[in-house]
Amino acid sequence: MQVIPAINETDFPEIEKKIMSAAEFGAEWIHLDVSDGRFTGNKLWNNAFDLRDFLITNKDIKVKFEAHLMVADPETDAGNWIDAGVKRIVVHAETVRNIRVISDRCRHFDVELFIAGNPDTPVEKLLEYRELADGFLVLAVKPGKAGQKFMEDQLKKIRLLRAQAPDAKIIVDGGVNFENALQIKSAGADMLVAASAIWESGNPADNYRKLQFI
Repeated sequence: MQVIPAINETDFPEIEKKIMSAAEFGAEWIHLDVSDGRFTGNKLWNNAFDLRDFLITNKDIKVKFEAHLMVADPETDAGNWIDAGVKRIVVHAETVRNIRVISDRCRHFDVELFIAGNPDTPVEKLLEYRELADGFLVLAVKPGKAGQKFMEDQLKKIRLLRAQAPDAKIIVDGGVNFENALQIKSAGADMLVAASAIWESGNPADNYRKLQFI
């Protein structure tokens, strides 16, 4: 099971520390939570230029980045994150107005495009984007804040999405921990995004490895 450490912070110095830590313990991908404070109730770090400058300075960093754009205007913001160097863009079905604008740019720069859905967004809404998306992200908590509890009803949603899109990649994000990771995997997830389970107790490197082998 691929585990992707999530970074949910308000300032870039803290993000930089976690990027370096995740790179040291061997993470292949890092999930960056980006929020403009309009789509979500809270505002997180959302400056793509910080990441661009960091990657220019740290060219030896091998980890790849996915930007989870919890923003009101993904058509505009996606381009900034692609320019910054992310390899996967995650946009929300609830805010997308013109998916082809984002899709065309992703294809041009060889960046994966995933469609995310809030807990109350039906699978049918996600599947509207099936032709243009590389995969889907099931958000199992309210968007924005780390440390929330996984909503158990999202297991049914994951199973339904897997049944209707058997070849799609599915990421599950929000409330993922050692107690529910196996259930989420069994429901059909390909990748798990974890923040608190990795960063907030014990050794982050050990936590990351334990989640991988569940």
